[in-house]
Amino acid sequence: MELVEDKHNSDFNIKKYINNTIIINDNSYSEPIIIFDSKISNFSIDKPNLININDIEQYLDSITLVLIGTGESTILPNQDLIELMYKKNKGLEFMNTDSACKTHNILLSESRSFISILYP
Repeated sequence: MELVEDKHNSDFNIKKYINNTIIINDNSYSEPIIIFDSKISNFSIDKPNLININDIEQYLDSITLVLIGTGESTILPNQDLIELMYKKNKGLEFMNTDSACKTHNILLSESRSFISILYP
């Protein structure tokens, strides 16, 4: 699926999500990644439902939202993470990665403060 090009000028607009691969500019990612503060890094947690607050705590002071793309199908995060994010008054959105890629680009165009954790 090719995404519609946005007028927003960012090095982190997601161009495509196809065949379990995320394409950002000329780079392809087929392993989980985290996008934050002008940086794309590998994300070492194997499955989205295993993410806990300790895995993302370092980002929470700088953001208002955590976006999780869970792969081809939507996988619920663990209940502890949902409850702790609520208590910290931080947004938590999770959806299949196709939808998360589109949402990521929209959030970028709105200059929102967020991280994206994407599982191809």
